[in-house]
Amino acid sequence: MPQLNLLTLRLHAPLPFLGLENPPIGASALFAAPEDLVEGMEELFVFAEGGLIHFDPDDGPRLALPLALPAFHGHGGRAMKSQGSPWAIPPGSYLFMQFRPRDEEEFLEGLEWFAREAWWEGERMQGPWLIRRLREDGGLATQVLRSLEPGA
Repeated sequence: MPQLNLLTLRLHAPLPFLGLENPPIGASALFAAPEDLVEGMEELFVFAEGGLIHFDPDDGPRLALPLALPAFHGHGGRAMKSQGSPWAIPPGSYLFMQFRPRDEEEFLEGLEWFAREAWWEGERMQGPWLIRRLREDGGLATQVLRSLEPGA
């Protein structure tokens, strides 16, 4: 597993995305990079607050498997010329992590690590779970974001 770090991202302008029909279903489909996601393009998966992580009172947050369907799936960056329903990551403060998982197992471990580490550090988050994937530098970067509560 690569080195993972929790960071705070202060987003000053919205990041827009256009919705796509038929989002990938399941962890392996979510991990697999679509062939049409070329350099400079990005995709976003939005999961409802309880749709990605379940909280176990005895063991803390755990990844909810099988993964639920995302509430939104869309493309951004160069893909903004296509048609679809708009959605944007609003400006604000987010707990943030970026990593480059080598396989589906590392991808799932990274998602759960983000939730568990945030819980362990006492971070107060709210709203949907955001998974943003960017094609950059010839590779695919995965970002996990969740809005920090005001004053956090």
